[in-house]
Amino acid sequence: MEKEDVVIVGAGPAGLSAAIFTQLDGWSTLVLEANWVGGQGTIAYTVNSYPGFPPGDGAVLMNYMEKQVSSPPPDGVGAELKRESVLSIDTKNLVVTTEAHQYQAKAIILATGSTMQKLGVPGEDKFVGKGISYYAKRDYKQFAGKKVLVVGGGNSTAKSALVAKSKANEVILVHRRESLKAYPAMTKRLQKEGIDIWYNTEVREIRGNSQVKTAVVINNETAEQKELAIDWVIICVGTEPNTKLVQETGIEMEGRFIKVDSQMRTNIEGIFACGEITPGHRHLITAAAEGASAGMAASEYLALQMVKKGEMFEGAKNGKYASEYLAMLS
Repeated sequence: MEKEDVVIVGAGPAGLSAAIFTQLDGWSTLVLEANWVGGQGTIAYTVNSYPGFPPGDGAVLMNYMEKQVSSPPPDGVGAELKRESVLSIDTKNLVVTTEAHQYQAKAIILATGSTMQKLGVPGEDKFVGKGISYYAKRDYKQFAGKKVLVVGGGNSTAKSALVAKSKANEVILVHRRESLKAYPAMTKRLQKEGIDIWYNTEVREIRGNSQVKTAVVINNETAEQKELAIDWVIICVGTEPNTKLVQETGIEMEGRFIKVDSQMRTNIEGIFACGEITPGHRHLITAAAEGASAGMAASEYLALQMVKKGEMFEGAKNGKYASEYLAMLS
């Protein structure tokens, strides 16, 4: 069993930010990621609300974060990043089990992020990858010359529609409400690019043989139902927190999210959580901020554990000397 001071599960903006702070304080830090580094941040089409990062591709920002975490000093902090899928977490003994190894940690930071939410309509599961996408950016080359239907009403939906329009012959955006949640500027861009927006409209079913051929939609105001000839459907109706891993571990939940305090601490000592698996805003900047808070809190926790055992350290951990931590215990 390998031993680490800190094991972080998830390499999105929250997990990577946490790793920066724990590694800088001298704690050996391992970041585990099952899929792609950067999480939802990597598939963000344009990030325009992250201070210091001019509006641009989310993948570029997340690539900078990854390099900062994994590159050795002075280019980065030198934390370890492994592509391994976590199978279970022993919250009593702080053991993380992956498909390849077991890791004994002194502190665990959960930053497993979120996945795109499904519509839950007939035909959806059947045609995933065969005419249904959740991430337009990853499949945009397949939209060339096609008629694409985009479902949703937020900024991600609008960006998906714009990505599709760059390749497709025709793009229709359907939203179940009478207006979009997307920023007004995004709505204007959709109109400028000639993307047809159908309000008060929902998808009821997706049909086809080996590939998507039609989509059944209904107008919520008139109850009129139509069958559209469609080549591709992009579904962008929100995200769901990836909290399946912690179910039945004793970690307290708040609905679908992990309950944390102001320092991102869970109800189990030594385990922290941050990002889109905790209640709060769903933005890249807030995920990174929560990750930083979790990293600092974990560092302070580890320092307190050391001095409780009578072990001292040189320098500071999270801005405090060992003597200051001793004073906190008195």
